[in-house]
Amino acid sequence: MTKVSIIIPFYNCSYIDQAIESALNQTYQDIEIIVVNDGSNKFIEKITPYLKRIRYIEKENGGTASALNLGIKNATGDYFAWLSSDDIFLKDKIERQLTFMKQKNSYISYTNYSLIDANNRIIHELAGVHFPFKIDFLKNLKKGCNINGCTVMMKMEVFSSLGLFNEELRFTQDYDFWLRAVQHYEFYYLDEQLVHYRVHSEMGTRKFDGMINKEIEVLNQRYESKLTQMIAEEKKKNIRFTFPVLTLCKGGAQRMLADISNGLIERGHDVTILMPPQGDIEYDIKAKLVRSKQAVLSQSDYPQGDIIVSNFYSTVHSAEQASRNGKGTHIRFSLCYEPVFLPDQDISFQSYNQTPNLIVISKYQRDLISLLHGINGETVPIYVNPNFKDLNIRNKNTELNISAIVRIPEGGYSWQRDQNYLLEQLKMVRKQYPLLKFNLICPPNEMENSPTLQQLRKDNEFNFYTPTNDKELCLYYSQADIFITSSIFETAVLPGLEALKCGAALVSVYAGGNTEYCHHEQTCLLSYRYENRLATDIIRLIENKDLRKKLAEQGQKEAESWTIERSVSSFENICLSILNNTSYYY
Repeated sequence: MTKVSIIIPFYNCSYIDQAIESALNQTYQDIEIIVVNDGSNKFIEKITPYLKRIRYIEKENGGTASALNLGIKNATGDYFAWLSSDDIFLKDKIERQLTFMKQKNSYISYTNYSLIDANNRIIHELAGVHFPFKIDFLKNLKKGCNINGCTVMMKMEVFSSLGLFNEELRFTQDYDFWLRAVQHYEFYYLDEQLVHYRVHSEMGTRKFDGMINKEIEVLNQRYESKLTQMIAEEKKKNIRFTFPVLTLCKGGAQRMLADISNGLIERGHDVTILMPPQGDIEYDIKAKLVRSKQAVLSQSDYPQGDIIVSNFYSTVHSAEQASRNGKGTHIRFSLCYEPVFLPDQDISFQSYNQTPNLIVISKYQRDLISLLHGINGETVPIYVNPNFKDLNIRNKNTELNISAIVRIPEGGYSWQRDQNYLLEQLKMVRKQYPLLKFNLICPPNEMENSPTLQQLRKDNEFNFYTPTNDKELCLYYSQADIFITSSIFETAVLPGLEALKCGAALVSVYAGGNTEYCHHEQTCLLSYRYENRLATDIIRLIENKDLRKKLAEQGQKEAESWTIERSVSSFENICLSILNNTSYYY
């Protein structure tokens, strides 16, 4: 196994026993724990019970850097982890971070963390700062240290390359080391809180604030030139993307294509959308638009570029042919899994055998394609567009509003699987609670072209809304007290997440791709289709105001983390990884 050395510098700290306990309780077993007593004269007795299970070294007082360095010199591990004597490692910290580093072939990584008080109470759940783009990471590192040293894990060979911590620095030895390291290594970020960082009255950052700031000023001046140069080099990086797209009409997949392409342009990349003459555009796009001469895209229509991003199965063949003709590396951005719901399954199924470079939008979809095709894709999470937010208007409702989205069932690919079940269940609820307001939301163009939906509207059992833009849709989400989704198969379900962001309580049927944000009894009520209890769950929320409020609040908090910035960052990094055939910056 790979050994990890956990170094614990100790100087008159009353929490030392808790730090040692957290290191000893790691789920990863191949570790050594080295406690370096930096001239302490208090609380040494708290170490005594652990002497047989740790390596203990005493030295004269010389500061944290000197204690860390002595520990490193005596370490026999392959990896280094630093634990301050007043902080705590979560039990799977070493195991999860080591696995992550091996997956990414990383030399240095750091993680998220939580703040705790003197009594181990969490006072800030997620305190880490993640910079999705390397240029932002460098800009912030140029100003100050945003890396918690106790979240860092490194290969020991980094010290052989860069040297040890600077013992002349009493308080900022870690910041100095990161400034040296970033010139030679990528810092990978694991967005999991694996450390409890203690905030208390005796901590050095409070007692020696002035001296710390002076050291930071010196380091800023020392490394400013190099970091400025590195930032300038990052700005020069530019990728030429080509997105073959059939249509950008209203829909979750089309929205994601438009937003991702816009996000890449904002990051300085060149993006071309290649579209047939008949393709509709119902989203604002910043990319250069090129129309093909024929209704079917051909490899000859593709411009020269670096990366070709196909999506729906009918864009894959021409993209692969263009790639083979040297027009860019072909990456499939699969926004759904077409063989499940298309009649021509033999064609859509085979399209997944065209390229090994695959991006998907949920872990469920990734696992499904891996199982059926043996291709292990990378996941770009879905997101809620910033246009959606809680307008705080549902308290004006005179009765509860229960809303759902319906789509055109006649032909095409946008129909909601098991939509009849949704309508059946809503009618059951309406029969029991006729005075409540039941709303169906539908894209206006689909209403215009669907005799089924037109007849449903004529029946006057439901209120119909046909929002023409995000502002109107946000209004209807924000009016809903309870929002329903019922599709039984989706690689990702966006409306439910949007409704959560707008403050509605969610009732949902398991669809596979909604489980990453749908947590039963926590962010929503979630049921499997065979349980046939959609109406029962809706009624449960109608009758239980406290549960409805709890799910709405926790669901909204969950939705806040699903941002477009995170999605674009992930997409960009995966593409860079594939283009360079290296592990990507996390």
